[in-house]
Amino acid sequence: MEDDAPVIYGLEFQARALTAQTAETDAIRFLVGTQSLKFDNQLIAKTLVLGRTIHIIDFDDENNIINKNVLLHQAGEIWHIGASPADKAVLTTCYNKSDDSRVVSCAAVWRMPCDWETGSNDSPDDSAHNPQTLELLCHLDDSPHGNAACVLWEPMGDGKRVISLADNHALLWDLHESSTQAKVSSTATLEGKGQLKFTSGKWSPHHNCSQLATANDTAIRGWDLRTM
Repeated sequence: MEDDAPVIYGLEFQARALTAQTAETDAIRFLVGTQSLKFDNQLIAKTLVLGRTIHIIDFDDENNIINKNVLLHQAGEIWHIGASPADKAVLTTCYNKSDDSRVVSCAAVWRMPCDWETGSNDSPDDSAHNPQTLELLCHLDDSPHGNAACVLWEPMGDGKRVISLADNHALLWDLHESSTQAKVSSTATLEGKGQLKFTSGKWSPHHNCSQLATANDTAIRGWDLRTM
């Protein structure tokens, strides 16, 4: 590692979301979600759409090179991304979209196109200029509880349970019908003085995945999912 030159992958648009593709065991692969901050000029509408993408980054450690694919995320700017631990084609995003002249944060479950990995593009740049589109499996409708901050997959699970953090609420979801349906099974509320909001969280893989840690402001809290 010390003898190898650093490998850098540049993005045209800002990115604040990154995750490893957990269910992929044969490749070193990461998913990066991008944003486009250009809203009001119709002449750059195509640029705006292409700025909302998932970059699939493969690192070839034998040759010290990076290979990429790009998928279109038309729903909005990506602020958080998570990969299913059981199905490498399934992922979640938290994203911003405009609704009645205001910006709201939403969450959804997606599936990658079945042929994205077959190398059907004529050149490596084709996927960036003509990206395929993610398939929407279901929305995680957090709107009654607030704006979605992140979605956490059950670490050692079968890809059928996720937790979403929305403002001061933690919601445990059960995914059904190949992740095309989502139902809230339990919730927890962050209580205290002021307008408390979750900023991030982590689902522990230990103790049968029964523990959750969350961050808000300057506090870290632990939750027992068995009592939610």
